[in-house]
Parts: sequence; C-alpha cells; structure tokens
Amino acid sequence: MPEIVEVETIKRDLENSKEVLRHKIIDIEVFSNSIIDKNSKNNLNLIKNKTIKNIQRIGKYLVFELDDLYLVVHLRMTGHIFLKDKKYINQKHDHLFLIFENNKKIVYFDPRRFGKFYVKSDLLFLKNLGSDVLSENFIFDEFYENLKTKNKKIKTLLLDQNFIAGLGNIYVDEVLFSAKINPLKLASSLKGAEALNLYNSIKDVVNSALIHRGTSLGKNRSNFSSINEDFGNNQKFLLIHTRKTCPGCKRDVEKIKISQRTSYYCKYCQKL
Repeated sequence: MPEIVEVETIKRDLENSKEVLRHKIIDIEVFSNSIIDKNSKNNLNLIKNKTIKNIQRIGKYLVFELDDLYLVVHLRMTGHIFLKDKKYINQKHDHLFLIFENNKKIVYFDPRRFGKFYVKSDLLFLKNLGSDVLSENFIFDEFYENLKTKNKKIKTLLLDQNFIAGLGNIYVDEVLFSAKINPLKLASSLKGAEALNLYNSIKDVVNSALIHRGTSLGKNRSNFSSINEDFGNNQKFLLIHTRKTCPGCKRDVEKIKISQRTSYYCKYCQKL
C-alpha cells in the first residue's frame, strides 16, 4: 500500500531523527532472503561499514545513498521501515535489520514479503519511471501532452509508474474524485481544462495527505505506520476511497475493479 505520501513521510522522519543520516552501517541481519533482489544478494555485504550520506525518495522507492553504493527499498504492499534501538528483538514478519554504530537499527517488517531491497552502483534501473509528482519535473505542459497520446482509462494510466511516479490506488481514487473525472474515461479524451484540474488535484491531494502523515486503513501492525510505528491520519480525510456514500451528492459510491484494483467513484459526480 505505501504510496508516494507514505514513503515521503518515512524519508522525512528518518532525516529528522538524525539517527540514520551520516551514520555507519556496521552489520546486516537477514531473516528472509526473498526480500533481497536476486541480482543484489551477492552485493548485500558490501554495504557494511558504509555511511549513509543522503536519503532520497524516487516515486515509491526509498533510496539510501552510501559512500559509493545505493541501497534501494521498494515497500510494495505491506513493507514497513521502523527505527529501533539495538536491543530490539526480532518479531514475527521482521525480515531484515540494518545495525548502526550508534546502537540504532532499521527494521524491515513485511507480512506479505513482496518488498525488495536492491544494492546498486547507480540508479539507472529507475530511469524509466515517470516524473515524480512531488518533483519540479512534474510540469503541466508535459503532463498534458503525454495524456493526449494515451488511449487508456485514466485510472489505469495514473497507476502506471512509467507515466508519472508515486501514485497508487488510494490517491488515484481521491485525485479523480477531486477533479470530478470518471476513472473509466480515456486519458486522451481529456480537454485542457480537465487536464489542468487533474494536475492540480494530484498536487493538492498528495500535499494534503503529507500534512496528515499518510493513510492508515487500520490499527494493526500491517497497516501503514512510520518509523516509530505511529499511524497516519489521512484516512479521516478520504473523500471517496472506501466510502459508501458520496460526500457531494450523498448517493451510493460505486465499487468496481479497474486494472485489478478495487476502485471507488461516484457515477453522478464523476460522469463518464
């Protein structure tokens, strides 16, 4: 589930903690090899005794810049990054520890084990990602020109990380409702004003969710929480995703599958 908002929240919390940035990794403990990218397994030990120089987020990827390598994490559906003291003991669904010289450790927790860790000498494997929706490269003119060439349902397109990077199922539903665009509408059919409204809705929805520190759709450990296991609050502000009644017209919300994702929309407020 972690989307751009949740990964950005984790990134900022790691930076603000001052317990990871500019600290050295002295050991790694892996409890489940399946979370390590197959091409990175032989390189994992290379990050030992490396210092974290910078922390980035590219789309939904969390990037730790080391002395001469990159440790990249994709949380996928249920991955979490927790920051614990060294004395913390492995619990169920904890799959990896990064242990630092300051007696802190990063814990990777993932009930479904879909997440992946990559050790890379560069970030070229991310080169095909679209513009990150929080970056300066996310420009309306380019966004609109690309929209006009895509004969895909707009919901499907916005989920495509090679089109724009960072959005996932929850925030696409919220963006389309905010922009009053039906998720089944073809992207190429959007007019200039609709496209601008969509562009602005993307920025507004993402930035608002960041203020609320992400979306946690439950209160167990599988739901999103940041590095100190504190849940987000944005679920209180969702307008359409998981809702039964439209906040605008008060009619029933439609719940359908689009690109194998459960999608919520109002057929009256988001006319096709």
